[in-house]
Amino acid sequence: MIQLPAQPTRSNQRKERQEDRKDSWPATNTPGRRLLNSEMAEKETGLPLVWIDCEMTGLDLENDVIIEIFCIITNGNLEMLDEEGWGVVIHQSKETMDKMDEWCTKTHGENGLTQAVLKSQTTPEQAASDLLSYIQKYVPEPRVALLAGNTVHADKAFLRKEPYKKVHDHFHHRILDVSTIKEAAKRWSSQEVLNKVPKKKTLHKARDDILESIEEARYYKQAIFQRSEPQPKQ
Repeated sequence: MIQLPAQPTRSNQRKERQEDRKDSWPATNTPGRRLLNSEMAEKETGLPLVWIDCEMTGLDLENDVIIEIFCIITNGNLEMLDEEGWGVVIHQSKETMDKMDEWCTKTHGENGLTQAVLKSQTTPEQAASDLLSYIQKYVPEPRVALLAGNTVHADKAFLRKEPYKKVHDHFHHRILDVSTIKEAAKRWSSQEVLNKVPKKKTLHKARDDILESIEEARYYKQAIFQRSEPQPKQ
């Protein structure tokens, strides 16, 4: 009888894959691995950040809508790729605006946004298309740029809805939330760092808010996050 070779077990196959990875990937403490980590970190530093602030009629995803968007794109070092940015006020009916809660009615009324919304000729569909075109001008490849801002998960949730979903789907799945950095700093940083955090004007206009987010991020970058200079290659 011919003896067939034993079939590899799932456990053996797993071990073989692990060995293959060991052979093809530098060990953690080798110069090759350290150089690779350094190059990866340097590459990720330059990845773009798409800073977006949305003003809404409220925070109810089912019933509220976006009425203003402002976008600024920076590189990983928070240098603006276009200082003008891109912004739009989106038309909504008086009936929609009249349904806003007390806070939104007061805030958007006092800063002039409500009147700007009623006068605007820009539809949500047009705003979504123009925003995506602006982002793709600087970040053509999908799922590369991180969405950034303050409490930006709220903006992300509204951008996940139509007609903005195509904008949402262009982003990387991760976000950079400056509010999270702020909360971490409150708990783990020195009082000296906290005392110098830039003060917010709380104007609740999209352009002003996103510029303040970038300013705050720049401060934390300088005060907390210090990347050591890479060693020159031998």
